[in-house]
Amino acid sequence: MPIHPADGGVKNKHTYLNLEEFVSRDEEAHKLYLRDGQRAVYASEDFVASLHMGLHEEVDDAANLIMYRCGYQWGVQDMKRYANRMRQEYGGGKTEIWQMNRKFVWESWWWPLTVEGWGGWTLDLGYEKQEMVFATIHNSAVAKSMERVGKPVCHMYAGMFAGAFSVYEREERDCIEIQCYAMDNDCCKFLIGKQKRVNAAEFWRREGANANEILEKIV
Repeated sequence: MPIHPADGGVKNKHTYLNLEEFVSRDEEAHKLYLRDGQRAVYASEDFVASLHMGLHEEVDDAANLIMYRCGYQWGVQDMKRYANRMRQEYGGGKTEIWQMNRKFVWESWWWPLTVEGWGGWTLDLGYEKQEMVFATIHNSAVAKSMERVGKPVCHMYAGMFAGAFSVYEREERDCIEIQCYAMDNDCCKFLIGKQKRVNAAEFWRREGANANEILEKIV
């Protein structure tokens, strides 16, 4: 049986270059663990697509909110675990993530998710004075598993970003997807910010504005 961090047998490692370095397996118990001992599961594209379609069949548009809230709780819990790890590995047990380099913190947070198959990302921190952040996801695990439906489908991602940034900023943040691969775009784009900004972006998205037009209207 492989040793995982919960057993205290793995030294801290700051970078994970592939899935095998990030996930350990308990072959006898058929369990997966992340580096910090957190339980993990594999989810196929078929599972992701079936989950979304099943929810829509049961609760219609309320499925979007359910996926958003699931993502939000995921983001909150993941960021709390990440903050604790960063404090120990880089902060000497004292320095908090919001006291570290902002870009380094976010890139280090997302990299394991890239390894796990949630897609690569770029983060635009150039609108901090307006209290907004823009995230671009390439190869969204959700959008890639769905058909081109002409509307945003990555509600779980949006919720995850809202939860993670709420923990980091120590103040509530919302998020909205303003461009999606499922809308025949080459990538997915998200706006993370305070509720007023996100509500404005949602209004213009419903009016048919694209990501660039939304940015021009709310900045």
